Amino acid sequence: MKSILRRLITALASAGAALLLMGASNNNATPSVTSSLTSSITGSVTSKPTTSVVSRATGSVTSGVTSSVTSSATTSVINRGAGAPVMLSPYAEEVARIIKFDRQVLVIVKAETQEHIQRLIGYDENDYQIMAPGIVVSVPRDKTDRVLASLRLKLTPLNYMPFIVEMNAALRTDKIGVIKGPDQHEILRIMHTDGDDYDISHQDVIDRLKEWEKCCPFVIIGAGSNWVELEFKTLPRDLRAFVEEVNDFSPDAVEQGPGSIAELIKEIKRTNRLFLIWE
Repeated sequence: MKSILRRLITALASAGAALLLMGASNNNATPSVTSSLTSSITGSVTSKPTTSVVSRATGSVTSGVTSSVTSSATTSVINRGAGAPVMLSPYAEEVARIIKFDRQVLVIVKAETQEHIQRLIGYDENDYQIMAPGIVVSVPRDKTDRVLASLRLKLTPLNYMPFIVEMNAALRTDKIGVIKGPDQHEILRIMHTDGDDYDISHQDVIDRLKEWEKCCPFVIIGAGSNWVELEFKTLPRDLRAFVEEVNDFSPDAVEQGPGSIAELIKEIKRTNRLFLIWE
C-alpha cells in the first residue's frame, strides 16, 4: 500500500511540477535573485515520499526521490577548457551560504559532474519530504561508481560525505548527495531510513548497522527512505551466518535481490557490497 501511494504521489507531483514550469516560463517579472532563491531554497517540501525501488539483482534500482527546488534564474556557467575555473550559479552560491557549506565543496562537485547543483531532499519521521542540510547532483548511471569514488576521495578529507540518494534505471540517471560531518549514520537520519512495511523503525536500522559495523566495518554509500547500501571494508568472518541475519532483518534484500541466501553470499563476495531494502 505504501509503495502504491508513493507512485500515485509521484505522478501528481510530476504533473504539478510541469504546471509550475509552464507558469514560470510565462512570467515576465524579474524579482530580486537573492530573495527568490532564498525563498525557494529554504522552503519546506511537504509532499509524501516517492521512493519505489524495483530491483537490485540486475543493478536496476528506481527511486523517485526528486528535488522540487527549481529556479529559472540559476543557469550554470562553466568553462570546460583545460584548467579553467568552475563558475557556480547564483542558486548554488545561495545554497552554499544557507546550509553553511564550504564553497570549495560545491566547486569540486561541479567540476566532477558538470551538472546543476540542487538542495538535498530528506525525510521526517512522518515520511514527508523536507529540505535537508546538503546538496544533490545528477550523474549518468554508467558513471555513478566512478564519480562517487572520486568525490569520496576528494571530499572525505574535508569532512564531507557523498552518497547515492537515488537510482533511476528508467532514466539511466542516478543522484549523489553530499552532507557535512564525520558520522556516516547522519545519512540515515537525514533520509530517515526505515523498514516501516516490516515494522522496523528508523532507530532499529541505525542500531543494527552499528552492531554489524563492530564485526565488519563498512561505508554507507547510499540511502533512501526505505533502503541503504553498504560497502564493506572487511567482510564478516562467517558470511553465511551474517547473510542469514540479513535475511531476517531485510527479507527483500534476498527476495528482490539475488533470490537466495547462497546467491547473496556470492554477490557480497564479488562486490563487497550489501543492498538492504524494505518495500
